[in-house]
Amino acid sequence: MKYCIYHSSYPLVFSSCGNLISDNGFLHPKRNIDSFVLLLVHKGTLYITQGEKEYVLQDNQFLILFPHTLHYGTHESIGHLSYYWTHFYISDPEYQMSGTFQYKDQLLPFQNILQLLKGHVVLPETGLVPSAGHSQLLFLQLMDIACREHYKATFKCHYALSLLMLELCSETLSANILRDQDIPPRLSECIDWIQLHYNQPLTALQIASRFHYNPAYLTGLFKKYTGYSLIQYINHTRISAAKNLLSNQEQTIESIARQCGFSDTKYFYRIFKKEAHSTPREYRNAFHYKKLVN
Repeated sequence: MKYCIYHSSYPLVFSSCGNLISDNGFLHPKRNIDSFVLLLVHKGTLYITQGEKEYVLQDNQFLILFPHTLHYGTHESIGHLSYYWTHFYISDPEYQMSGTFQYKDQLLPFQNILQLLKGHVVLPETGLVPSAGHSQLLFLQLMDIACREHYKATFKCHYALSLLMLELCSETLSANILRDQDIPPRLSECIDWIQLHYNQPLTALQIASRFHYNPAYLTGLFKKYTGYSLIQYINHTRISAAKNLLSNQEQTIESIARQCGFSDTKYFYRIFKKEAHSTPREYRNAFHYKKLVN
């Protein structure tokens, strides 16, 4: 896998962005361009080849297309496909493209990347972001800002894109570092299970019993490896998912609360305010435009 490494003091240069939506049979055009492109699949499957490697991107998977490298659709997508895209340039004159983590002739151990590359952004060629993470939300926010700026490459767009990439880097590296922490396999399974079932009624006792843990001990493990207690982690995952859903203006806040596992709307409002420092309505009103390409 290739990695793109640049210093965060250099904001990325935004060019354009949008949301491609196809009901059936989309085939990515064959191109060789001078900009980077970030693709993040929201729903469906995208078949695309870069260089000589074929990728099959599904929900929450991303791919960075490199400049001056041929890319093209490998197969037509079957059924509904929605993915976010943005074209950009890197302004850091010393940015690197590498198959290894290398900086100033030093090969970097992956588990120490954050310590050794302070101030740098490391973007893997491809990866998976959490379904309840912030990358998709920031992508929507970028499209909203670009729309309000009439799709001109303004400083707002440059910094919104830079923030998106910082979050993409953080989510990707955090997932890999978590895997490298010798996290107990059962706890890893428990975390993955919560990510898939956060929208269902969950209790600490139920989850602990399912994975054969004492509830207090499981809460301690969550605090050690994630920084959250078990209930805090569940609520954090639910609120992250709610933030993504709030970009859909057609859904009521009450409906979104239920979809994210909150049976009590007042409790949802209280937890949301604690996590996001704003009400769900204030959060929704912060952005609501995005460019659609059919």
